[in-house]
Amino acid sequence: MSSTAAADPIGRDVVIRHLQALGSLEAETGPSLPLGITGVRLEPDGSLSLDGRNLVMTERRLSDLLDVDPGIRYLADPDAASELYRSGQDPVLYRAVRRFLPSRSLTSRDLVVAGNDDEARGLLTADLVVYEPGVLPGGEPFRSTGHWNLPGQLEIFEVLSGRIAMLVAGRNRSGEAFAYVQICPAGTTMAVPFDIWHVSYVLDGPAVVFNVSARLQEAGLAAGTDKYHRAKAVGLTLKRDLTVVGDDDAFREWGTPGGAPATDWFTDLLAPGQSLADLHVHGSPEQLSTVVRTALDAYDEGWPMMPR
Repeated sequence: MSSTAAADPIGRDVVIRHLQALGSLEAETGPSLPLGITGVRLEPDGSLSLDGRNLVMTERRLSDLLDVDPGIRYLADPDAASELYRSGQDPVLYRAVRRFLPSRSLTSRDLVVAGNDDEARGLLTADLVVYEPGVLPGGEPFRSTGHWNLPGQLEIFEVLSGRIAMLVAGRNRSGEAFAYVQICPAGTTMAVPFDIWHVSYVLDGPAVVFNVSARLQEAGLAAGTDKYHRAKAVGLTLKRDLTVVGDDDAFREWGTPGGAPATDWFTDLLAPGQSLADLHVHGSPEQLSTVVRTALDAYDEGWPMMPR
C-alpha cells in the first residue's frame, strides 16, 4: 500500500476539494454575495443561506401592503390589488432580515450585537432585503410600501443581484421640491437625500438589496411617530414600463420625476473592491466620518440638486 505525506492537516477546504473531485458534493446553489462575511448565498427559490443554513426572513405580502393606511401608501390601482387578494392570491413582495449585521458606532469599532438599537443616535445599522419578481394589478412591479426617511437620517443602498428602480421625492435644504427615478442594476450603490419619500420596485428579480442607515441628528418627532406615519404618502408610483403615474396634485407639488441627478458623492469614498457591507464591517471610524461629513456637505450644497 502506497502513501503520501500530508504537508498540511486535513481542513475544511481540503475536504471540500476532495468531495468535489469525487463528484460527491453538489455545486454551490447560488452566487456568493459581497456582504462583509463569506458564505452568504442567494438560493434559486429567492431565499438566503449562510454556510448552508437558511436565514429566517420576515415576509411582506400583498395583504401587508393593502393593510397599510391608504393615507401613507399610494397604489396605482388599489381596487384591483384588493380584488386580486380577495380572489385568494397573496404573493410575497419581499423578504427582509432587519439588523442583518451587528450595528456599529460611527465613531469607533464598538458593536451592538442583538441589541435594541432602533432609537439609538450615532449607530450604523444594516438591513438585507430580497425583492421577488412580479407585477401588481395596475402595472406596478412588486414593490416596498414606501416611507419617509427621518430628518437627519442617512441611508445608503447597494444592489447585490437583480435590478431595482427607486422612486425618490422630497425637498432639499433650501425647500426646493424634487422627484426622480433611479434605475439600479447589480453593483450599484446609491445614497438617498435626507428627509425623503422613497419606494423600491423590482425590475429583475429576485433582487437582493443591502442597506445601511444612521441617524445623524435628532428627528424632532412627536412621541409615538415613526417614519411610516409622520406624513402622507407622495401620490406618485412607477409602472413596469417605467412611466410614472399619480395624482395631479402630486405632480404639481413634486414635478414630473426625471432621471437620477448626477450627484453620486458616495461611490468614490469606497476603496477599490470594497462593498457597502465591507464598509460596515471593516471600515475605519475615519472612513465613516468622511462619509458622514461628505453627506452633510452635499446637503448644505443643495443635494440632490447640486451644481454640476
